[in-house]
Amino acid sequence: MRKLSTEEIQAIDVRLDQMKVAYLEVYNELLDHYTTALEQVSSDEFASTKGYLDDDFSWSVVRKMEKELLNHVSGQLQRSQLESLKFWKLDFWKLAMIFAYAGFLFAVSQFVSLDVIILLSFAPGLAIILVLLFHSGNYISFSLDPNYHRPRRVIFQAALAKYVIAFNLFNLLYLISSLLLRDQYLGSWAMALTIGYSTIFNLYALSLLNSINLKTFKIIK
Repeated sequence: MRKLSTEEIQAIDVRLDQMKVAYLEVYNELLDHYTTALEQVSSDEFASTKGYLDDDFSWSVVRKMEKELLNHVSGQLQRSQLESLKFWKLDFWKLAMIFAYAGFLFAVSQFVSLDVIILLSFAPGLAIILVLLFHSGNYISFSLDPNYHRPRRVIFQAALAKYVIAFNLFNLLYLISSLLLRDQYLGSWAMALTIGYSTIFNLYALSLLNSINLKTFKIIK
């Protein structure tokens, strides 16, 4: 085994950057494969061995690795969410804050329009996603370089996907409910629906937060 030169390490980095690997975990796995294999050969064999590795880890192979990892992590996250939603495992103070916020929305609804309540209703869920974003280390980039790419943590990606799906689902349910109530001249129920749906949605977002250890950023099993 030998130590790779700076130029050789840069060649590996360039290859992985060209692949635009989506998840940090896959990036680190590929880097480990390349480094381990190339440390076993001489500098004269570096180029040919790297070429074989490039073929073994082609674009389609890497995309498959990413898909399999995301599906696996999403399944783990879902199981952890179901566990965290069990009544005896719920954090009393976090749960109390969700319902206290619902009470706050009801109080505010007496003084502002429904549009404002809708904007405020999903704020806790959005705040939870921002907390996960911060702890994942995947900060928002403002780079203007079109080639800039930074792998993400797959756990955050799985959590974000579940959040977006749930958000869209609740929006659809709210839309359908609003149309049905409007047809029956029960539009006064719109405020109660907004607060009710947002409370359930925020509880769902809380289950995401409770399923991830923020210190290690790993799924709680």
